Amino acid sequence: MCRWLLIGLFFSNALMAAEEGNKQIGVNVSSIGAEGLLNTFSGLLVVLAVIVGAAWLFKRYGQLSMGGKGMVRVLGGASVGSRERVVVVEVEDTRVLLGVAPGQVRMLHLLSDDSPSFREQLQGLEQQEPADNQQSEPSQ
Repeated sequence: MCRWLLIGLFFSNALMAAEEGNKQIGVNVSSIGAEGLLNTFSGLLVVLAVIVGAAWLFKRYGQLSMGGKGMVRVLGGASVGSRERVVVVEVEDTRVLLGVAPGQVRMLHLLSDDSPSFREQLQGLEQQEPADNQQSEPSQ
């Protein structure tokens, strides 16, 4: 019992000092009113507008060159599976079709300028199809 009384007396001075400190701090601190909240909210809106504007500018003009042209350029690609892609890469004026899978890159085709484009090949196949169909139909 005496032990709790000594502990209470020991901390009573500290509690009284803390209470007086809180009173002094409370006098000096101004309360946040509607004007303060409005200023804080408008500042937050300005920061968000700057972030959105910077993201839009980066997306629009984001293709920044990284110190000159390299020897290898990725011309395009398409996803052909959940983790597989085909990519067209240009290396010193030679286009290469690559198959890219997790842990593996393989050359699928060497595209030369002399070879017809995909569109030309497709048109050639479409023109051959009617001729093939006429030959395969039995005469009656």
